[in-house]
Amino acid sequence: MMNTEFKFTDEEFLYVINLILKQDTPLGEEYVPIESMEDRLDMGRLDSLGMIVFFVWLSHLFGISEATFQAFIRQGNISIQAIKELVKTESTKNCDINDVKEYAKRCI
Repeated sequence: MMNTEFKFTDEEFLYVINLILKQDTPLGEEYVPIESMEDRLDMGRLDSLGMIVFFVWLSHLFGISEATFQAFIRQGNISIQAIKELVKTESTKNCDINDVKEYAKRCI
């Protein structure tokens, strides 16, 4: 059986989050990185399409169903720490920071 243990540190997970969010920054605008696990995603940072794209990336990276993310979003606690806990609990794919970097190269 494949090992799906989630091993990202907070720093690595913040890197992943910032990598995804930076891709949604409009051309010509400066991206302001998230620096704390307690920061939240909201419509001030992402529009509705950006929110969808963000969670689709996470879905593909960690093998989590979009329905699981939809249920999570409806609960309203969208802090980076809460997202990490969800990914840690629901991940079905083994992925490391190098996999994330490679995935980002191919998707951009």
